[in-house]
Amino acid sequence: MLLLLLVLALAIVAGSTFGTATISWRDVLAGDVTARTVMIDIRLPRVVLAALIGAALASAGVTFQTLLRNPLADPFILGVSGGAACGAAVTTALGFARIPGVVSIVAFAGACGATFAVFLLARRREYTDPTRLLLSGLVLNALFSAIILIAYALAPATDLTMALRWMMGTLFGATWSDVALLLGFVLASFAVLVAIAGDLRMFAFGEDDAKSRGVDVERVKLIGFAASSIVTGAAVAVSGIIGFVGLLVPHLVRLIWRRDFRVLLPLSALGGAILLVLADLASRVALSTSELPVGAFTAILGVPFFLSLLRRSR
Repeated sequence: MLLLLLVLALAIVAGSTFGTATISWRDVLAGDVTARTVMIDIRLPRVVLAALIGAALASAGVTFQTLLRNPLADPFILGVSGGAACGAAVTTALGFARIPGVVSIVAFAGACGATFAVFLLARRREYTDPTRLLLSGLVLNALFSAIILIAYALAPATDLTMALRWMMGTLFGATWSDVALLLGFVLASFAVLVAIAGDLRMFAFGEDDAKSRGVDVERVKLIGFAASSIVTGAAVAVSGIIGFVGLLVPHLVRLIWRRDFRVLLPLSALGGAILLVLADLASRVALSTSELPVGAFTAILGVPFFLSLLRRSR
């Protein structure tokens, strides 16, 4: 954990130093006004926001995988991100995307609505079926995709570029107010997950075993699912859709530490923060003429990893 904290600190320093132009902290401390403005007002909030989003998505991913005992469970497969994207697309189609903050608010509401719908569809006689949960997420994702396509077909042409950047995942224009807002959600989510971490640890051995040890399985499912979905909705609302973080990072962490959720949670959060800070740095420096979507880099890392994982499990 200390090693990951050190790597995260180095990643934040690198992310705030390098870009289209290299600006050193020495210039900032020396009182260079331009360097200070770029570093403090533009780069640093972006890097810190990337770390928070990575931590949020990775912690949500490891929670979903633990609750459902399914290695493919993550916020995107369960429809949380699809709900946020649907809300953002409808807002764009109606012409409200130009109003500051509206897309983020509606996207967050869409994520919360999708969470409620998936959980409601998965309920069966006071029991939340993990298989039905995943299938409900997949079906709702298909519905959200159809609504998004219709919305973009009807959206004003002038708003499509901004909407597409949001769909691909971007940290462009990050501010300290975004950081403060997401930090509140991340801290609240972590407090809730830490409070039930001991019960979630029992899920590694199966729901029946957890029940035999006195765990209120349905209550823990509801709390864990709600906390993870809400923090995912908050992350997606400020950055757009950034895939594979919640899916990739928990698997990498399990190569080091397999079982205890109480350790997997902070390790996954740190790993997700490191991954997204470095991916954002790569998206800014890969081309000198333009900035690439950060979601593309996480996908480039995620797809080959899971293909190799499938080959090894055959």
